[in-house]
Amino acid sequence: MYPLINLLQVIQLYPRENVLKNTLLVLILVCVGFIGLSRLMSPQLFKIVNRDFWSRKFYNESFSDSDIISPAANFLLFLNLFISLNVCLIAVLHESFNLEELVFSSFLMLSVFFLFQQLSFRLSSILLGESGLRKNMSVITQQIWNFLGLVIFLLALLILLNTQHAEIFRILVYIVLFLLPFARIVKGVIYAKSNNYDWFYIILYLCTLEILPLVVLGKYFRELF
Repeated sequence: MYPLINLLQVIQLYPRENVLKNTLLVLILVCVGFIGLSRLMSPQLFKIVNRDFWSRKFYNESFSDSDIISPAANFLLFLNLFISLNVCLIAVLHESFNLEELVFSSFLMLSVFFLFQQLSFRLSSILLGESGLRKNMSVITQQIWNFLGLVIFLLALLILLNTQHAEIFRILVYIVLFLLPFARIVKGVIYAKSNNYDWFYIILYLCTLEILPLVVLGKYFRELF
């Protein structure tokens, strides 16, 4: 984190717009490498990612071994999601904020968001004593991250190649940010009802472990919105 801030401080000695854009493009090239490595690990990566996002099958055992993405490829796709989303936020907001503060706020907000996304269903699984909930919500989360990560990667590339439309792209970035939790809530509810969970527990889970963390994040980082 801090080496990145130091790098951005150094490049501010040069014409800001060009150097910042080139730096963000380098980060996108790194994401290309991550996606390429994932593709080598899972030859049908894009087909699987698209199928999984729209599928109602959740736990990996629902598919054959040739139809799932390896853990290493999933991790690389998450790195692509995290970097691409940071690039999007910095690219559309850098003119309105101090660059160092923006990088720190973006990195921190997304780190806390993704941490909450991983902890919430695990906590619920422990409290309910149901390992199936943890397994299925983990798969649901990964399905959404993989698909939207590729969408966000393309969006980041479009933003950097069309900087004159930053205001339009800012709206698209916010829409994608909204879709990350919203898609998981929708798929989570579908999974819960297909397994006959009571609506009381579903609403309690959504309010306390899905929506409440988003409200807290939105309040703490409201300057980014």
